[in-house]
Amino acid sequence: MAELRVGTSGYAYKPWKGRFYPEKLPAKEMLSFYAGQFRTVEINHSFYQMPREAVLAKWGEQVGAGFQFALKLNQKITHIMKLRGAESALKRFLEAASVLQGPQNGDKLGPVLVQLPPTFQADLGLLDEFLALRPRAFRFALEVRHPSWHTEEMYALLRKHETALCHAESDKEPAPEVLTAPFTYLRLRRDEYTTKQLADWRARIAAWLARGIDVFAYLKHEEEGKAPAYARKLLASGQESATSGQ
Repeated sequence: MAELRVGTSGYAYKPWKGRFYPEKLPAKEMLSFYAGQFRTVEINHSFYQMPREAVLAKWGEQVGAGFQFALKLNQKITHIMKLRGAESALKRFLEAASVLQGPQNGDKLGPVLVQLPPTFQADLGLLDEFLALRPRAFRFALEVRHPSWHTEEMYALLRKHETALCHAESDKEPAPEVLTAPFTYLRLRRDEYTTKQLADWRARIAAWLARGIDVFAYLKHEEEGKAPAYARKLLASGQESATSGQ
């Protein structure tokens, strides 16, 4: 049965205290509290700093079975090297990430999000070489932000490498609805979501689940603590709740 996992981009936000977290909850208990509400979180910290095995192992110990971390690939690979000559750096990143797949932590590693800069124009040959470096034990989702990438040739390349096209929605841009892997990855980045907009997403998600597509969905971090509320609403329908175990 296909699985739905819904969460937020990050979790350790002090402004969420009193809105999502209990007012006096210690920072060190935020992750375990969060994991009691949702089954996944998108980690942006790994974009700014290479993940360390000890840190990831500690995170894994704070969440229950069935919880998964989606890690954003480090900026050295995506924004500085721009995927060129990245074999060593990618290997180092994935070696650290694999701690979450180990026997002590179980299967707590979700997809790795490869987010490209907005100015990075399409280069299918380079992308092909980069995706060929991915060990099959890892799932990759690709977020492209330059319009030149959105071609049938690029989608075919992602299917070849079983890499999901990230559906990234903002107030300016709609999310593409192209499936390229056995799972899909949503980044819902609007500042505000109406009940109807969330219901529309629930309907799309239900259709993907019915086709056997696993879905990872993350709401945008903001200071008012609305993201967890939106995430809960996205899990509100009967099918998603049953599938997700919420």
